[in-house]
Order: sequence, then structure tokens, then C-alpha cells
Amino acid sequence: MENKNPNILIDSSDKDDAAVYKLNDGKCLVLTVDFFPPNVDDPYEYGQIVAANSMSDIYAMGADPIIGLNIAAFPKTFPIEIIQDIFKGSQSKCDEAGLSIIGGHTIYDSEPKYGIASIGIIECNNIVSNTGANEEELIILTKPLGTGIVNNLIMNENIDSNHLLVKESIESMSMLNKYAKNIMIKYNASSCVDITGYGLLGHLHNLAINSNISCEINVNSIPLLNNLDEFIESNISTGTKKNIEYLNKNINEFKNLNTKSKIILSDAQTSGGLLFTIKHTDAANVINELTDLKHSKATIIGKIKKLDNNKNFIRFNI
Repeated sequence: MENKNPNILIDSSDKDDAAVYKLNDGKCLVLTVDFFPPNVDDPYEYGQIVAANSMSDIYAMGADPIIGLNIAAFPKTFPIEIIQDIFKGSQSKCDEAGLSIIGGHTIYDSEPKYGIASIGIIECNNIVSNTGANEEELIILTKPLGTGIVNNLIMNENIDSNHLLVKESIESMSMLNKYAKNIMIKYNASSCVDITGYGLLGHLHNLAINSNISCEINVNSIPLLNNLDEFIESNISTGTKKNIEYLNKNINEFKNLNTKSKIILSDAQTSGGLLFTIKHTDAANVINELTDLKHSKATIIGKIKKLDNNKNFIRFNI
């Protein structure tokens, strides 16, 4: 349905990370909502991951989250202690972000679910959307890929919760994108998306289409969680399989990738990193500053090129 309100600057039709509503000539609200069932065993860590994930879309637009509403569903027999731990974990990340939970709604359901409707604020002229990437800029990814594979391992009880891979994945998912956002803004990033359910290539494909450019990706430069390699091909989630189907139909060169690369680049992430485009003269400083802020695997993964006549929005260096 077409939005006729002139103050709605970005909505779902733009396939961007969040909606944007203009309050006045100076200020805009940024709005998003996300929720999902537990993807880790510890309720406190689950709450942390949910909160970080729920605010990520706000950060991807260059904004700061300010208020939020809890959205939750729990079985009637669910232990109150577990619910409290989930909310405590979430609160720790909301406090770190400066977001205040001001209400919410809870229902009964057979499967527990939790999320936050987050609202941020930004100067309207400072919005970072998925439409502004420019030729010859470099593409930076701030977190490693692989959380979807790990989530699937946990769900199917195919990995011990004390495995180093699980610990690294939880640390990555619970890390706020707040600090990466601040660096992105400092260096005037031209476009940004956060990497979540559509996987790296799904989100990057939207950015390329909306910016009318081509993204040339260095496949061997993609950062991964440590100790992931042995699990990649045997732990493909349903979401990742759907992503692969979409990319096979919509990216001409996708068929040239090996199976492992297809899975990694399609892996449905939870609370993934920011992917943004930056002037090549600033890229080294950006990576250094991200590394100083514990984004140890922040990497330049490619370059923006002119779109060719065949509309190859994504190209690969293998």
C-alpha cells in the first residue's frame, strides 16, 4: 500500500533497515521491530542478543536508539526466573545503548519469543540509507559471518555450549553496533546495511540495486568466526537455504562460487555487523579504529564499481 504521508521518508517499500519519519525540518524518527525465539541456551545471553539485534537497524541508519517497547510471548508454565533473566540480559544492553524501555506487551504462546520495537532519533540530513554508495568506494564489514551456522548447531544440539565457537558467536551477536556506527558517521559513510536474516549477499544486493552500482566482493577476504570451517557444509539452516535459492536466481555470478562460499555468503545472521561504504582514503583509519573498539575482524571486503550493461549488481573476485 502506498504511503501518502509526506513525512514518511523511508518505509518497507525501500527495503532499508528501518522506517524514517520526519518530525520537523531538523529531526527524524527511525523505527524498527524485531523478535525471535531463543537461539542460545542461556536466558541472560539470549536477552542480550535480542536487544543488540533489535537496535541494530537503528544504528544502520546512522541513528541512536532512545526508547523501546518490549514484545514477548511465553508459555504459561515458563519459569519466572528465566523470564527475569531474559529481561535482565536485555536491560544490560539497553543501558549500554542509552535506550529506555517504556512499556510493552506480553502474551502466552507455546514457544517463547522476545524482541523490542526500537525508536531512534537523528538529524534528517544525516540519515545513512542503502541508496548512497558511490563508485570506487570501499566496502567494510564490521563483524565476522557464521552466527547462523552456530545457531543451527545449538538448535540441533550438535555442539557443546562451552565450545569456543559458541562463545565467540555469542560475543559477536551480543556486541552492540553502536561503536561501529559512531565510526561510520565520523568518516561520512555513504550507505549502510546491517547483516541479518538475508545474509551478507542478500542485504548487499539490495544496497547495490538501490544505489544503482555494482559491488565487487573479494570472497577470500570475508571474515569468519574462528573454528567454523568444519561445520559449514553440514549445518545449513532453512533461512540460509532460502537465501541461496534467491541468490541463484538473482545474481549471475553466484553459480561460479563453490558450495562453502555460497553457504557463508548466504548464512542468515542474527545480530550481524554493519556493512558500509567509505572513501578509499579513509578505509585504513576506519579499520584501525574499529579494531581498537574490539571489532577485531572488521575487514575491507570489496569495492564499489560502475554498473555494467548486464546489470551485474554483485561481482566476485575468487
